[in-house]
Amino acid sequence: MDVPPFAADARLVPFAPSAQRSLVVFGAPALLALVPERKSRQDRPCDQRPAFRRSPAARIVEQEVLWRGGGTVLTPNKYPFLREQRILWPEGPQREPDLPMWAAICAWVAAAAGTALLNNIGSASSIARAHAHLTPERLPFLAALRERSGPTDLIDVPAGVQLVQKDAPFCLLGVRGPADARALAVARLAEARMTAAWNVVVQDGTAWLYPRRIETPAPHFALPLGAAEVWGRWCFLDREPFEAATGSMLEQALIAAGTPPL
Repeated sequence: MDVPPFAADARLVPFAPSAQRSLVVFGAPALLALVPERKSRQDRPCDQRPAFRRSPAARIVEQEVLWRGGGTVLTPNKYPFLREQRILWPEGPQREPDLPMWAAICAWVAAAAGTALLNNIGSASSIARAHAHLTPERLPFLAALRERSGPTDLIDVPAGVQLVQKDAPFCLLGVRGPADARALAVARLAEARMTAAWNVVVQDGTAWLYPRRIETPAPHFALPLGAAEVWGRWCFLDREPFEAATGSMLEQALIAAGTPPL
């Protein structure tokens, strides 16, 4: 398998938030980042976004290439919310990652000791083509949440894989095991998913799956909640809500946007 590169690259746009804060959410450390430049994203999720728009994905994977291999393309992110942020795309049009792309995502995270974040339409994505955000960063939020055993009857669980879940008032299902087997389990769970959208965080040998009930859990968090927030970095576009946010508000946002625990 071709693993996308993870060495520092001068073509990557630096992550430079205007301000940062720390809060405690469900007893775990969370970070808040003020990133007003992300207002400039085309077709960012909002009530005014049209039902159809010509996708920029084909242009991006043709013109902004950092690396190409194994049916995937790596590009920078113009409006980063992660350090040394890259975006991994399939070469062709598809709305969700297939098994080879999940394998590439899991392999990259294992090789880089970093993190992958995935959103889709309905869960904070602004582009419908499947893509994953890659970063060498790792945050402590998910590891600090208590966990328990997961269900065993959702899929045929591949050998070496364990399903776990966070002991939280929302569904956060973990897939833990070797990269290739984990990718296969995630692909099977994508087929078993009963919600239109989800967020996925891959870090420290586990893929965390957060099925979506709603995209924007206002008034607790007035922006589309994405994989970054599930990971522990809450991104704000305006200073007033950034400064007004509390740990209790962010807890309620995670409950409202997600689905009930299994």
